Amino acid sequence: MELPSDFKPKGFWERPEGTTGMIIAVALIIAAGVGLYSILPFIISLLVNTLKAMFLLGTVVVVSSLLANRRFRTMLWNIYKSSMRWITSWWKTIDPIGILNNYVESLEDNVETMEKQIEALRAQMGALKNKITRATQKMKESLNIANEAKKRQKQAVFVSKTRMAGRRENSILTYSNLSTKMEMLYRILLKMRETCIFMIDDIKDQVEVATEERQMIRASYSAFRSALKVIKGDRDKKDMFDETMEYLADDYGRKLGEIENFMEMSGNFIDSIDIQNGVFEQKGLEMLEKWEKESDSLLLGSEKKLLIAKAADPEDVLNISQPVPEREKVAAKRVNSVEGYKKLFTDN
Repeated sequence: MELPSDFKPKGFWERPEGTTGMIIAVALIIAAGVGLYSILPFIISLLVNTLKAMFLLGTVVVVSSLLANRRFRTMLWNIYKSSMRWITSWWKTIDPIGILNNYVESLEDNVETMEKQIEALRAQMGALKNKITRATQKMKESLNIANEAKKRQKQAVFVSKTRMAGRRENSILTYSNLSTKMEMLYRILLKMRETCIFMIDDIKDQVEVATEERQMIRASYSAFRSALKVIKGDRDKKDMFDETMEYLADDYGRKLGEIENFMEMSGNFIDSIDIQNGVFEQKGLEMLEKWEKESDSLLLGSEKKLLIAKAADPEDVLNISQPVPEREKVAAKRVNSVEGYKKLFTDN
């Protein structure tokens, strides 16, 4: 059967099933909307977490790339060190030149303390010398009386005076040993004082030269150029200058530490002696003997053994009445004997 030419078939929505389909479609849309609304927070959370994960991944990639770069690591490390140095400088002097200036002040105080110790020790040595002289005289008198008593067959007097002479002899031996130790300490204090004066002069000169050098470096190297060198991982003149100054500060610090340790020991020894009352503490003597037996001094070197040997040599008489050389004369002595004291400032 042929259909008329003007016949138009009904569309889906015009048919009964279209109406049903429309109702079902609306219901599905409504259900989808309700469902979407109910799961919307989950979707938003999923999208946010995805974005966060992408950002985190990108951050990890960027940071890993930077940390893998040697120049970046060098720059970061230098920034950290500079920050810590700046923070530490709030309460402590860390500038090597500033530290050296502090050392000069400490050394000047040490020289003053040593001069007081030398004067106190000189007085004790004079008193001890007089005590040995009197003990020797009494020993001789006791021996003379003992010999005379022996001739006259006075046994009681002979025994008494012989014992007196023996006790005096023991006292003389004890005092002589103490005198040797005191003479050794006196010689070394003089040498330590001389060394301190040399160090003061040398550090002042070093600070003057270093200050000028640092000013020249700062004038010739801008902060921008230094930063570029740091980023490239290169060492500039400022870094090498700072390292040199830190080494000098550490070296002088070790020498200053030895001086202060020796001064503490010598002070304890001197304070433990009271020759006028015939009293001295064994502990002070033991401390001095311990220092004597220890390894060579960083400051004195082989001269330590020489000074100890001179104190024990009866032919090398120490004139304690001779005044302590003035500081200016001691400082002038270094100018005339630079080579003799070169090791003091170069050896470690």
